[in-house]
Amino acid sequence: MANQILSMNKLKEVLRYQIEGRSKREISKRTELSRNTVEKYLLVFDSHPLSFKELVKLSDSELHSIVIQTVDSKPQWESLYALFPSMETELKRVGMTRRLIWERYKRETPDGVQYSQFCEHFARFMSRHKISYVFDHKAGDKLMVDFAGKKLHLVDSVTGELIPVEFFVGILASSGYTFAKACMSQQSADFLGCLADNLNFIGGVPSGIVCDNLKPAVNKASKYDPEINLSMAEFGRHYNTAILPTRAHKPKDKALVESAVNILYTRVYAPLHGTIFHTLTDLNKAIQELVDKHNRMKYQQRATTRFEEFESIERESLSPLPDQSFELKKYQQARVHPNCHVLLSEDKHHYSVPYQYVGKPVRIAYSKDMVEIFHEYDRIATHSRVITPHKYSTTASHLHPKHQYYRSWSEEHFVTEGTRIGANATLLIDQILRQGKHPEQSFKLCQGVLVLAKKHGNERIEEAAAICLQYDFISYSRLEYVLSLDIESLLAGQNENETAPPPPVHQNLRGPGYYR
Repeated sequence: MANQILSMNKLKEVLRYQIEGRSKREISKRTELSRNTVEKYLLVFDSHPLSFKELVKLSDSELHSIVIQTVDSKPQWESLYALFPSMETELKRVGMTRRLIWERYKRETPDGVQYSQFCEHFARFMSRHKISYVFDHKAGDKLMVDFAGKKLHLVDSVTGELIPVEFFVGILASSGYTFAKACMSQQSADFLGCLADNLNFIGGVPSGIVCDNLKPAVNKASKYDPEINLSMAEFGRHYNTAILPTRAHKPKDKALVESAVNILYTRVYAPLHGTIFHTLTDLNKAIQELVDKHNRMKYQQRATTRFEEFESIERESLSPLPDQSFELKKYQQARVHPNCHVLLSEDKHHYSVPYQYVGKPVRIAYSKDMVEIFHEYDRIATHSRVITPHKYSTTASHLHPKHQYYRSWSEEHFVTEGTRIGANATLLIDQILRQGKHPEQSFKLCQGVLVLAKKHGNERIEEAAAICLQYDFISYSRLEYVLSLDIESLLAGQNENETAPPPPVHQNLRGPGYYR
C-alpha cells in the first residue's frame, strides 16, 4: 500500500540504532528496510523538536501521531486532504463511487496522486473521523427502525399506577436523521402506525426499510428468504419500498439504529426522568422536542448536524409519499353462502359478493372503514364497513337476476309498471297497495296483476280493471274472475242502459197494503 506507516517497533529500532551511531546502510540491513525508508523517517525525527533519546521514550500512540502528522502534512497531501470533506458528501449520492470521484479529481488535477494512493489516504481520512459506517450508505437508501430495550412509563391519573410504553426509533442511514415516538405496544397497529408516522416525519419514502424480526414484520426469520408478515408486505406495497429484515440475532445489521437508541437513552430518557405524563400525546410532544434538539446538534467529529445533512443530501433522494395514508388491514378466510353473502366474524355482519362465487372460498381484507373480498387474488367486492351484527350489506348487482327483480319490489316500482298498462290498471294497483295489511302481501298481489297483463294483454287488463273498480272488486282473484267472463258483453249491456223487467205477480206477494 502507498505510504504505509511502519510499525512502532520498527521505528523505535531505527531510533535506537541511530542513537548508537550506526550508519544508515547498517540500520537498513538490521531492520530489513530500504535506505530510502530509513532516510525518510530519520529526516522526520531530525526535524522534530525532541531529541532521538526523548523520541524513543514516547508511547506508541504518541510516536504514531508524530509520524502520521508529518507524512500527511506534506504539501501534496495537504491539498488532497482538503478535498476529502466534499468528496465524502459527494460519495453519499446514489451511483457515486470512489473511482468516479478520483477520475474527476485527476481531470482537475492532472499531476495528482494515483488511484491506489487516493484510496489509501481517503480511507485514512475516514477512519480518523470515525464515520466509516456512513461510507457504505447512499442517500435515501435505507431507513433503519427498532424498539428500544428499555421502556418509558405513563402514570395513571386515578390510581397512580405506572403503565409501561414502548419507544420506537427510526434513523436514515446516510444522514443519521432520527425519529422517535412512544406507543402502547409492539403489535401491528402500533408498529405500522409508528412506521407511517416516521415516513410522514421525513416527508418521503426510502428505497428500503430495515427492521428486526419482530412478529408484526416477519412470520418466519431466514438468513436468505424471510417470510414477511402480510400486513407488513401490504405496507411495503402501499409505500413502494422494500422490507429488509435483519438476520436473526445479528443486531449489527442495523447497527445505526442500535447506536441511535443508546444515544437517545442519554438525550431523551435522561431529561424525561422524573417527569410525570398521563397521556401518550403529552409524552410524545416532549419526545419530539428532545429529538429535534438531538437532530440539530453537531456531530462530535463533524461540523454538520443530522438535520443539515438530511436537508442537503437526503431529502431530495427520497421517493414521494402516496396520496393516501396507509390503513392497517386484517384478514379472514370465508366461504360464500348460498344467499351470495359472506360473514365477517369479528362484526357478525354479512357482505354480498357476485352470485357466481356461491360456495367458493374467499379472503376478506378489512380496515377501519373498508371491507374488500378477494377470490384467487382478484378483488370481487368492496363495501363500506358496517359494525352492526346480524345485518346484511348488499349490492343489488351481486344478486342473481331473479333475486335482483325481487329486491326491486316497492310501491313506486309497481305503480310505475301499472302506468305502462294504463290508467285503470294503475288505479287498481294503487288501491291494492293501500288496502294491504303487509307490504309483502300487497307486492305479491300487484305482481299477480302484472303477470295477468303479460298473459291477456294491456287492453284486456284495462277493460277488466275498469269493471273491478266500478264494482269495488279490489283484489287479484276478482280481476282474474272478471277476465274469465265475456267482458265485451258486459260492457255492451252497460252502454245500452237496459231496464230490468218488473217482477212477476203471484199470490205470495203481500203488496203495499199489508204494511198499513
